[in-house]
This record gives sequence, C-alpha cells and structure tokens, in this order.
Amino acid sequence: MARFARPLSDFFTRNLGYKLVALLLALLLWFDVTSEETTVIEYPVPLRIAVEGRDMIITNEVPSEVEVSFSGTGRELLRLDKESLAIYMAVQGGENVTTVVSLDPQNVQRPADLDVTPIAVTPSQVRIVTDRFIEKTVPLQTIGMPVADEGYQVLNVRVEPRRVQVRGVTSEVRPIGSLALDLSQLSRDPGAFDVRLEIAIPESLRTVTVEPDSVRIRGTVVRVREIETEE
Repeated sequence: MARFARPLSDFFTRNLGYKLVALLLALLLWFDVTSEETTVIEYPVPLRIAVEGRDMIITNEVPSEVEVSFSGTGRELLRLDKESLAIYMAVQGGENVTTVVSLDPQNVQRPADLDVTPIAVTPSQVRIVTDRFIEKTVPLQTIGMPVADEGYQVLNVRVEPRRVQVRGVTSEVRPIGSLALDLSQLSRDPGAFDVRLEIAIPESLRTVTVEPDSVRIRGTVVRVREIETEE
C-alpha cells in the first residue's frame, strides 16, 4: 500500500505553486463571467421619515431600515453601499394622527453612477403616528403622609414646589390635570427631616417628562406624648 500512497500524495503536492495559480485564474475567470450576468439581491436601505408641522413628532416605532430588491450585474451589485443609499419620505403631522406611507422602488436614492435598478421594497408600507409636542404646568396632588414609628406623629409637612411642568405629546399631556405624589412611601425617624422624592410618572405616559423630576419634602417626627404635653 505504501508504494501507491506516494504517487497519490505527489499528485497534490507536486508543482503546488503552479496549481494554486491555475486555481486562482479559474476563480477570476468565473467571477468575470458571473459579474456580467444580471441578477437580483436584497440589500438593507436606511429609511428616513420627516414630519412636517410645528412641534410635530413621530410617536410609534418605525423601522430604521427596509429591504430593497436590486437588479443589476454582479459587478454593479458589489458596489452597493448602505451609506450612499436611502429612502426619504415626508408626512404631514397632526395631533394623534395615523398615516400609512407607501414605499415605492422609485423612492430609493442612490449614486447616479451606480447602474442598478430597485424593483421592490419590503415592507411596501409603514404606519406613521404623529402628535404635537406640548408642555403645561400642573399641580401636585399629595396622597397620604410620611410613615413614622408607633407612638410618633409627622407634623408640619411641606412640599416644594407645589406645581411642576409636564412635557410630551398632546394625546398624553392634555388629559393631565394633576400629578399624584405618594408621601406614604416615606418612612422617617424621629426629628426633623428634609428629603427629596421623585415624581412617579405612569408607565402608560410614554413621552411625558416632568420638570423638576423630584420635589423637596420637609417636616418633623415627634412623640405623640410631646404633642399632648404642649396642648
């Protein structure tokens, strides 16, 4: 068996350099032929949506990219570069308005010297929800009192400021008449206290922010017996 193994090994190793050059030339020839054939590929293209109208914003999730089918020769398709491609669309904004935007292959912007043809966009439509960004001032509505140990009482509670500014889209900000401030989540030791409490915003209000986002709470915790003595 050893006598036959050597010629088989020599077949792969003899003139290895020439064989590699021949293989490389064959690959280059194959690439040159196939790169001139017309084919179709899908390629990601950035999607840019502009909202027209004062203080208008998009409130829903919109894909940052879409898949575009391009037709062209292999040589040209290899030149596709996401940085030089884009779909730009504009929508007229409105207060809590939904618009369906159709994406057409003709909307694909690409370099003038790139000889490829966009033939399809996936998805072919996107849903855009717009709303106006507004702000207003609302009062804080306190709930409960800071908690003290048994036999103690919290006195002279002061909240500063009593009004805050809320910002967000119209559909969320307009119904807000006040914001709740739950003081019962504070547990204080005897004596004077001066703390800050963060203003909680309901999770359903996705765009709403508050300024300031916390308030100052001051007061005193005393024994109930001390209060009776003073009386």
